[in-house]
Amino acid sequence: MKIVSWNCNLNLAKKFVHLEAIDADIFIIQECEKLKEDYFPIAKFFWTGRIENKGLGIIIKNKSALLDPIHNPNFINFLPIRSDEIKIMGVWAYNHRAVKFGDNVSGKTIEAINHYKNWLVEDQMPSVFAGDFNNSVIWDKSKNENNFQNINKKLESFGFLSTYHSLTGDVFGDEDKPTFFHTKNILKQYHIDYIYLKSSEATSVKVGEYHDWIKLSDHVPIITEITN
Repeated sequence: MKIVSWNCNLNLAKKFVHLEAIDADIFIIQECEKLKEDYFPIAKFFWTGRIENKGLGIIIKNKSALLDPIHNPNFINFLPIRSDEIKIMGVWAYNHRAVKFGDNVSGKTIEAINHYKNWLVEDQMPSVFAGDFNNSVIWDKSKNENNFQNINKKLESFGFLSTYHSLTGDVFGDEDKPTFFHTKNILKQYHIDYIYLKSSEATSVKVGEYHDWIKLSDHVPIITEITN
């Protein structure tokens, strides 16, 4: 099974042709528009967000997939999907920006993890927690609960491991392959997109190249193949 996470920087419908060659089973797409569930002929599409052209989408080829009723849209943007072979928590973390939608919402990954804890740990079904976290240990500050170090520690305590770091041996915050280029500047590069797995083994991981993707987005895709 192949899984892709990519922040497409708007207009997924027009840009999806560039992803098709990857031939993934699951696409977790951030900053995309709301589309019909059957928009992609051989897959199902699920979406969450507060802005119809700028939310979080999941494309999955397994037609048994469903939006889990545990979904709470007040966590922006986290999307739980379940099929007969895998569970997926898609992520496009709004962090502090979520407050513009009201006092009763959260965009913090650590708060979403705590809210969905039982769902994340309830069984040994292969599970994915992946997307654009908008976070890295290089930005961690003391006494900030949403520090990436805390997020990673909590996910690892639930049995989730980052496929990129597990397979490359890179240290968090000192990754060889960036996933995000601020203002599309090759010199302003960061690794803020992650694919975590539980109860499954990653056999490969790949990060897209700047020159192949930068005309489409300020992010490049991260791609993982797994066994389950």
